[in-house]
Amino acid sequence: MQDAWEDVDPDELSYEELLALGEVVGTESRGLSTDTLACLPSIIYKTGSDQHGSNDSCVICRVDYEDDESLTILSCKHLYHPECINNWLKINK
Repeated sequence: MQDAWEDVDPDELSYEELLALGEVVGTESRGLSTDTLACLPSIIYKTGSDQHGSNDSCVICRVDYEDDESLTILSCKHLYHPECINNWLKINK
């Protein structure tokens, strides 16, 4: 069945044909799972600490971190508000 769709231009398909194509192709989850997000490490932010370099604000929401705030730290050592990075990672890897 998949071979029948190889030379098809999606712009020329009807709604029903697009649905059928979607069933053949399937879906792809681009983001991380909830379980994976729950395993991301976190740290407690301390003003003036060198543990975070010059990263004093979340690059996603641009809000400064506060003392004793729990932040997510990725393997690249960048810090983020958990809600900011989790929302981003749910749709991107």
